[in-house]
Amino acid sequence: MTALGKLVDSFSWPIYCRSYLATLGSLLIGLGTLIVSRQTDGISSLSPGWQLGLGLALFVGIILAIAGLFGSSRTIERWADSWSRHEIAFVVMILALPLYLLLAPIYRRR
Repeated sequence: MTALGKLVDSFSWPIYCRSYLATLGSLLIGLGTLIVSRQTDGISSLSPGWQLGLGLALFVGIILAIAGLFGSSRTIERWADSWSRHEIAFVVMILALPLYLLLAPIYRRR
């Protein structure tokens, strides 16, 4: 229980926002590539609407992951707030916890 208490006491909201955005971006990238990899002819077998949607999801995912890892703290908090206003955000918040545990020691040293 002391390890959990230490985690709660040293919780950093900006670092958690970074892990949230990086996780959300990774999910968009991963789901987009999973859908394309399941097609027999690749992305060319999809309709133009699906191609546009997958391209947009990959682009937004890359932007979110890069911004989550390298953006300024003020930008990160605003983006995380605007991207977490839906009920599904709770699932992404839970998925972001392992990445938070990896990023916390790195960003605290800075």
